[in-house]
Formats: sequence, structure tokens, C-alpha cells
Amino acid sequence: MSGRSSVAALQWAAWAALALALLPGLAGCYIDLDGLSGGAEEGPDAGAPDPDPAPAPGSCAPADCDGPCVVAAADAPAAIAAVGSYVVWTSREGDRVRRLDPATDVVEDLGAFTPGPGLLAAAEGLVVWVAEDGLWWCPVDGCAAGATSLLALEPGEAEAVRGLATDGRHVYWTRDEQSGTAGALLRCPVAEGCGAAPELLAPSQSHPRGVAVTPGDAGDVVWIQHGTGADFGQVFHLDKGASAGVAPTPVAVLLDYPDQVALGDAEVVWTWADPGGTAGGVSRCDLAASCAVEDLAPQTEPARPLREPEALAIDGADVYWANRGGGTIMRCPTAGCPGYPEVLAEGLTSPAAVAVQGACVYAVDEAGGGRVVRVPR
Repeated sequence: MSGRSSVAALQWAAWAALALALLPGLAGCYIDLDGLSGGAEEGPDAGAPDPDPAPAPGSCAPADCDGPCVVAAADAPAAIAAVGSYVVWTSREGDRVRRLDPATDVVEDLGAFTPGPGLLAAAEGLVVWVAEDGLWWCPVDGCAAGATSLLALEPGEAEAVRGLATDGRHVYWTRDEQSGTAGALLRCPVAEGCGAAPELLAPSQSHPRGVAVTPGDAGDVVWIQHGTGADFGQVFHLDKGASAGVAPTPVAVLLDYPDQVALGDAEVVWTWADPGGTAGGVSRCDLAASCAVEDLAPQTEPARPLREPEALAIDGADVYWANRGGGTIMRCPTAGCPGYPEVLAEGLTSPAAVAVQGACVYAVDEAGGGRVVRVPR
């Protein structure tokens, strides 16, 4: 071997040793051929997905939030409903009615100050609510000029309103009283208002509670008579077009403490709960006289009981409800659950109302001063 060849060999050996020494530190490196050809984007993380993208407006997937997505925090919401493309609720924080547009996630006040808002209902572009001073309504598009009064209430009378519903033409509500013999179901036309004399549809009701009505001109109104104890509860039905003085039809009788009610296409669903909180459930039956009452969810997971079911919403072929005592939101088909009810959210603090809008279920939750949350449906 010549001297020149020996020197070259030694140089090559030195370079090889250096490469082997550096190799462990270069294990994560590669040659970006796209960058050499001009195909790569500029920047150190070009082309990589955003590791923490902001949720899209209206998104309610669990990955977007740590648990249920909070729509409005510390808002002291009392009731919630879906109408048109919006979600609306009454807020005791600031005495107002609020509106969410899920397409933009913008929350705004629907109208001006309303004292002590409570129950709320909505249908066909109309929002109605109970305040300390009366019954009010407003288009869901907004009422910058102020809400319209349906009926003035004296101090303390708002607390007697225990159920509220609207079909977009009339407002229906139940009024309770202490004796349990003189409650009533009443109605008022939206366009004309009640004046001083709302229409009395059903007198002599024993602690009436929730009421539900078919949207539009024709259909049904159903409501709950809570009664004075076990076996005294009833569900009543009345055709909306019935003439004055027509007696309502009992749909279900001998019920234990029924409370809230929802109306589907051909069925009625209601909640019930023992006052002691030891038992509760959701029942259903076809909308017919003397129907066969069934448990909507006859089987439940021991760790996820139906405890103090508080509110109902029917959307299509499914019914959604909040278990106030269980901290859960559940769903079943209106025909009844073939197995366990589906749990959409858990770990809530006394959820008290639900509404369904688009791909999401919205709920009123008492955590943190009261909040509105949403989860996938």
C-alpha cells in the first residue's frame, strides 16, 4: 500500500468513528425531501396538526371539554328550552332571559330586565316565561323594545305556577294551592293576552304540576295531577279544540307522586319521585284513555340509578331526562329501553332541566352558582 493510500485509509477510519459516535444523537433526524423540492410549508411545525385546537362553535364532543362543555357559568339558570335554531333559558343572575346561537356560540340577553324569572317554555319561534310580576312572551329573534305581558301576577302568585307550556298560539299553565283541592289548568291566547280572566280549562285539580302541549293549531294538552300522596296521582288529557266545559280524560290513575310530563307523537311520558328521595322513575304509555302504564327504563345500573328524575324532553323517537339526585342525564327510546338507559352525562350537581338542539343535549346544572352545560346526544 502506498503512503498516500495509507493516509486516505486512516482519514476514512477517523470519519467512520466520528459518525458512529454521533449516530445515537441523530436517530430522530431525517432529510426533508419535500423541503428540498420546495413542497413543504415554512415554519418549524409546518404541516403538523394543531395539538390543542379550539372547539368549533356548537361542538359538544367530550374531547373538546373536560367533562360536559360549559355554555354559561355562574348564570343561576332556572329553566331551559330549544326553539328554532336557538337555546333559551331564564337566568336569575341579573334577572334576564338569555339566548344561545349554537352556530356561533354567542350568548346574549333576549330582552330587558325581568324580575325573578322562573319557568320557561318555547315553541314555533315563541318564548314564554314566568316572572315575579307576571307571564311574559317574546319572539326568539329578540324583543329589544321589551317583552309583551300576558298576565299580571300579584306578589307571591308566581310561586303557584308549577307547569308552563306553549304551542305557539296559546300559553298553558298549572296553578297550585295549599289545600290540594282547588288547583287549575289555565290557558291564554298569545295574540290577545289574558286580560284579567284567563280561560279555565280544568278546575278542582289536586296539586297540578307539569303540562305539555302539541305545537301548532291542533293536537293535545296533557298535564299532571300530583295528588296528596301515593296512589293519588293522575295524568290527564284534553283535546285542544274541545269546547269550554268538556271534562278532561284520565290517561293514567293511581300513580305515586308524578311530577313532570312530555308529549310525543303517540305517547305520553312522565317522571315520578318519592318525596323521601328513596325511589323514582320515568313512566310511559300510549296516549289513550286508561292506558297501560309501563316503566320507561325497567333496568338500571346499580351505580347509575334513576334518582329524583326532574325534567323531560322528547325529540323524535327518544326521550331525555335529568336525574337530579343521581347527577346524570339519560336517554331512552320513547317506546321504552330494551336494556339500561344510555348515560349521556354524569357527575353533575343536581341537574334540573334539559333541552335538545342539533347534535347536543343542554342541561341546567346547579354547580358553581348554576350553569348551562351541553353534551353529545
